[in-house]
Amino acid sequence: MTFHDNTSIQVTNITLNVENLSTMIKFYKQILGLTVNTETQKDVIFNIGNHGHTLTLHEITDGRRPSMKEAGLFHIALLLPSRIDLANFLYHASSLGVQVGGGDHLVSEALYLSDPEGNGIEIYDDRSKNEWSWNGNKVKMDTLQVDVNDLVAQRTETGWQGMPDDAKIGHLHLKTADLEQARHYYIDQLGLEHISDYPQALFMSTNQYHHHIAANVWQSNTVRQDNDTSLGLSHVDIYKPSATSEQFIGPEGFEIAIHSDASLVADKNK
Repeated sequence: MTFHDNTSIQVTNITLNVENLSTMIKFYKQILGLTVNTETQKDVIFNIGNHGHTLTLHEITDGRRPSMKEAGLFHIALLLPSRIDLANFLYHASSLGVQVGGGDHLVSEALYLSDPEGNGIEIYDDRSKNEWSWNGNKVKMDTLQVDVNDLVAQRTETGWQGMPDDAKIGHLHLKTADLEQARHYYIDQLGLEHISDYPQALFMSTNQYHHHIAANVWQSNTVRQDNDTSLGLSHVDIYKPSATSEQFIGPEGFEIAIHSDASLVADKNK
């Protein structure tokens, strides 16, 4: 069993409505090193690694930029295979002048940046699970300063060569409108477990991962308005073992599609 195998509920695709597709394609290729799966005039699907996870960009005309108080995306989190990969990415992004923040969350080390249209992105590496600390059935998490000098010291001469084949969507962090409504859907209906205590936020997972989906109300207090015409997060595909396929509007106001296609999970035969 791994955290992203066919026994784990996990996000397999994230779709963003974007204003300028060509600018966004350039960013995701040059900065993140993603490869194109398919491309049309208005859409591009990027591979996240090489095992099934994807990011879709859909260009819309006259898109509305949601207010900070609306539910939606907090960040997309891409999980790298190793700390060396994280170090190489940090050096690569910094050398291109990209503004990068960081956070040591005890269970992981994370770097934070935004794409040209303001969508939040986390690039992170997990510490080994045997290094995680627990309080009963809740994993301990925090936000501390990353030891940048120690991290950068891990980089290799070959450096960042694009998104590694074993990268994946590690988790999705949402801005939600109401934590109890989020709890009702993601825990009571979808089947995730509340895995970590954090003020004004829910961290949820299966297989005792630190989180596959998180939701917070740090900025937001109302659902997404006019999802189809709004820029930013518009659709999420979620794998659930043995689930019946369905599509609906989730508690944040964007589309959620549930599926059980195990060919799209990140960790196969592990």
